[in-house]
Amino acid sequence: MQWLDENEQKIAETLIQENSDFKKIYEEHIDIDKKLNKFSTKPFLTPEEQKTIKELKLKKLNGNDIMNKMIKSSIISG
Repeated sequence: MQWLDENEQKIAETLIQENSDFKKIYEEHIDIDKKLNKFSTKPFLTPEEQKTIKELKLKKLNGNDIMNKMIKSSIISG
């Protein structure tokens, strides 16, 4: 997770192992990245594909927000 500092990265790795909700969101994040990368190789996108990309990016952003909150909560609690 490139957007995290070193301490947050360690906490995220622990959460992946110990928190099933965090792990699920993280795995969805990876899956969305793969889907977005497939679109990036296309020279032309249909309106439907453009809509799908927007939806995927929004879902990824929401997942990032949730993971960041979980990481911050873990830092605060302990």
